[in-house]
Amino acid sequence: MLVVFSRAGAEIYLWPMHGARRLSSSFGEYREGHYHAGIDLRSYGEIGLPCLAVADGSVSRIKIAPAGYGKALYLKLSDGRTAVYAHLDGFNQTLDSLAWHHRIRGEKSWCDLHLPPGTCPFSVGDTVCYSGTSGTPAPHLHFELRDESGRPFNPLEEIYSIEDRTPPLISGLEVIPRWKGSRINGSPFPQLLLLRASRGNRYLLPDTLHLEGGFSFGVSVWDVQGYGRYPMAPLAVEITVDGESLYTLQNSLFSYAQAGEVNLEYEIFGPGPAGRYTLLYRKEGITREDRSGPGLVHAAEDHPFGLRMSKGLHRGEIKARDASGNESRAVFYFCLHSLPVIEKTDRLEAAPEVILSGFDPDGGTVRGRLLESLDGGYSWRELPVERRGSYERSVVSERQDAVFRYLLRDDEGAEVSRYFASPPLSPEPDNVFCEMALRAGNGGMILDIITDRMMSALPVVEKLAAQSLDTVRVYQEDLRRYSAPVEVETLTDGLNIFRVRGLDHRGYPLESVKAFTVHLVPPGEPVRWQLGDTLDIRLVSRSINLPLACLSRDTALPGRPPEGMKHISSPFDLEFEPQLFTQSLEMLVDTSRNTGLFYWKDDREWKCLGVPAMNGGKVKIEHPGTYIFLQDPLPPRIEHVALEDHPSGSGFFKDFQCCLPVREEGSGIDPYSAEAFLNGKRMVCEWDEFRQRLYIPVPRSFTAGPVKLKVEISDLAGNRSVEEFGFMLR
Repeated sequence: MLVVFSRAGAEIYLWPMHGARRLSSSFGEYREGHYHAGIDLRSYGEIGLPCLAVADGSVSRIKIAPAGYGKALYLKLSDGRTAVYAHLDGFNQTLDSLAWHHRIRGEKSWCDLHLPPGTCPFSVGDTVCYSGTSGTPAPHLHFELRDESGRPFNPLEEIYSIEDRTPPLISGLEVIPRWKGSRINGSPFPQLLLLRASRGNRYLLPDTLHLEGGFSFGVSVWDVQGYGRYPMAPLAVEITVDGESLYTLQNSLFSYAQAGEVNLEYEIFGPGPAGRYTLLYRKEGITREDRSGPGLVHAAEDHPFGLRMSKGLHRGEIKARDASGNESRAVFYFCLHSLPVIEKTDRLEAAPEVILSGFDPDGGTVRGRLLESLDGGYSWRELPVERRGSYERSVVSERQDAVFRYLLRDDEGAEVSRYFASPPLSPEPDNVFCEMALRAGNGGMILDIITDRMMSALPVVEKLAAQSLDTVRVYQEDLRRYSAPVEVETLTDGLNIFRVRGLDHRGYPLESVKAFTVHLVPPGEPVRWQLGDTLDIRLVSRSINLPLACLSRDTALPGRPPEGMKHISSPFDLEFEPQLFTQSLEMLVDTSRNTGLFYWKDDREWKCLGVPAMNGGKVKIEHPGTYIFLQDPLPPRIEHVALEDHPSGSGFFKDFQCCLPVREEGSGIDPYSAEAFLNGKRMVCEWDEFRQRLYIPVPRSFTAGPVKLKVEISDLAGNRSVEEFGFMLR
């Protein structure tokens, strides 16, 4: 049953801003590496809008940082809860003065100031701060409520209501095999299926799924308020099978210790909300209390876990509901049973005939079809099939290079197929072209194989080792495309060599060998890896219980690094499954002071992830992709100074700011390194990463007239710039 807590009477808190209640983000949304802990109130491009105390209380904390929440205010309410206002432009006059003088005394531009209870009291409705853009690219107010234990909870569930008549959108269904041997329509790999919109907020999967084994599901779902197309998280999602609850997810409450679990709950297959799938089962490592249900469905009598269903047809339904009670439903049907098995596909040597046989493990009847191609699989024609007792027979073409596809369907409508041919081995020295690629997936690795000709049967894939030879099971994905799942337990730390053998439909042999470098990273233990001649890399995983398989390979440079940067390594790819982590993968490496690890971001630019020598020799790896080590010898360039009008806010500062664009194309700015002096007097100097500018707010008490401004700032590699400017201060 989908549970949504009811609101008790009138709202107990004031809404934190004047005006219409319009949101751009909701509670519990996916963020890279964490859940969204509050709601985002739209400010329609404006900054400096008054933010109100939602109840009586006192200020407990003022935090000003270059990232994250930016400028944030924490109010301890009289009932013991905490209200948080973030991405602010500033505070009320008392707090602006307090924060500014605290930073000046500490000779820092940033602070995390905790205040004793009752130091700065306020009453409901008082203006306590002003909305802004600190720590964020777009103006808005991030607002959250935390309980007495400091855990964020959903303010739209019990506290506030918003006007919203638009139900959530459901775009796709993910079907996930959970056991070895499980198959979805014959495939052992997870399947993404698009849903078709119907009337009345309903969605439908047109085709029935045929499932063998144990399965869980995921869904691409998001909510919109109706006033602007901002994708938000729904309040609750539930999946049922034949009316029985399989799994319920409710965005109600979490602790900051659980924030990293967001990586375990989502799988990212593409950009935007449609490419992000919420997993409707509890992975190991998920501890949130607002998730419940077995999440696993199967028909096995000897399996004690999950929701056991009888074999046959079942109705699945996904319900998604927002905080205003709008609901959408997606319906799909699946059949739990054993898929038909093809036993024999033999072409006779004595006559142009084929003998075919198969059976239904569930005891039902099967029906076969035979297709023939005389051009290597580009076109097909169906041949008549005649049943002869336990097998089927068909007369085929006499051509030796003919290829066939046998399709076997059971009573439930499940269909499996096999491609085959029976050519004589060709004496001509012409080999089949084969491309092999290893990728992370399925909890281990997947070997993808593409041939330029159709094969006469499934190719044989072998993993070569010094003392053993392991055969890997192969699945046909398409006419000339095959995939072989490789379990972590069978992989070797270091070089893994695979060999593919077979015959194409003309009788030409296929034999190809390729080596891949895989790092098996056990939990908490570093794995060494030599990059080039000079860099000794160690990878560490701290958040999974099983060894992580991480693939590395040399690659071409995807884009030119910034001017003046020196190559310390060649570019390399790292591939792994980020959804296995609650904490980032760490890379440990000894490099020079100004050498950073750069990541090719969004297929358009190099971004420095960190300079190991400036961070204890460590840098975090959060994404699979292309990396390179570059040395940054150039300091940032402070380009000019400008006085820009700015909302006066509390009135503690002048109604303008000193703004200084900084050009840094290397390792990136160290925001904590910035210092500014106005006529020799220390000032607060704030870095805005999104706009690549320094901001210097000037207190109203500062005397107008000619001034000299000295500004210093360093990049992450420690290169420092110092500039002086003279101008008139109004």
